[in-house]
Amino acid sequence: MACTGIELISRQGNPYWGRTQDFEQHFEYSGVKIPRGSEIPGTYTPFDSLHSVMGIVWADDIHKSPKLLDGINEHGICGGSFYFDHYFRYVPTEQIKLKGKTPICGEELCTWILTHYRSLDETIERLGQDVGITNDPGSMMEKSVPQHCVFQDETGRSIVVEPSVPNGFKFFENPVGVFANAPEFDWHLDNLKCWLERATNRQYEFDRTESIHQIDLEELTSGLVGIPADFKPESRFLRAAFLKLLSVQVDDEDALNQVFQLLSSVNTPKGALRISQADRTLVAWTQYTAGYDIKKKILYAFTYENRNLRSLEYGDPERWGNKIRYYSFISKQLAYPFIEKNVWNPGENTL
Repeated sequence: MACTGIELISRQGNPYWGRTQDFEQHFEYSGVKIPRGSEIPGTYTPFDSLHSVMGIVWADDIHKSPKLLDGINEHGICGGSFYFDHYFRYVPTEQIKLKGKTPICGEELCTWILTHYRSLDETIERLGQDVGITNDPGSMMEKSVPQHCVFQDETGRSIVVEPSVPNGFKFFENPVGVFANAPEFDWHLDNLKCWLERATNRQYEFDRTESIHQIDLEELTSGLVGIPADFKPESRFLRAAFLKLLSVQVDDEDALNQVFQLLSSVNTPKGALRISQADRTLVAWTQYTAGYDIKKKILYAFTYENRNLRSLEYGDPERWGNKIRYYSFISKQLAYPFIEKNVWNPGENTL
């Protein structure tokens, strides 16, 4: 699986976050607004939303069992769920219940966090006490979907949540503001350290609490020379991290465009990534790309089939009503004509 996430801080100090959603199986996607107090349909264990959330859900049937892939809640926690094969450690439901916790499926992890917690600290303090992830199948697939998550807040802080211990979670501060799939997040940080040392030709003391922006750009004399160009998670993580590091700092008005430009380096066109199974070969692709203005709580997104950017504003959640509201993607690409401009107009030196 080939999802990638990037956080960007503008020159004014405001956070923006974007992600690609890549998969080899087609699902239904929809924008969504979940009012505070709503019952989430189709969950492994029924639960209600304690906080309002706006984002993007996926499912075979959106109205029957929506699962948040990414979103932002009323308290400014913003993030999403990414595939995490081989490294997840789910357990039987009875083992979770014996610890007095609520069993959920892997694909419900992002939904639970965004609908239940007010801050990143509360997420770290409570998640492992509140829930465990069952290895029973859920509503999405024949198994509880392997997932781990990344979240940002309005200060720009970013954390990673990984169910890589049985009936529990590991939490990492994310100083890089980049995220991908397996292996575990600390492995990606160590791998980035090795590549930074190669690129800068010096021993690099990589502190996991240090911001990537503190690295001296003048030392990256080789740019992206030698950086892997494939679609494996470790390669996309490196590519996204180096390009973020090399990118120019931008103002608020250009920040989301910069996020989308950086994510374009890790988009997966159909046919570029093929997954072999026993009886067939599957083709994965970037099914949608989303970006969030965290401070203003605005979601922007486009799909593989339609590059026209759509937006959804949070607005006042007290006016959302008491039902979950869905917002369809427009699948058809709209073409807008060029606007004719005067080739020669006395007094204007423009084309």
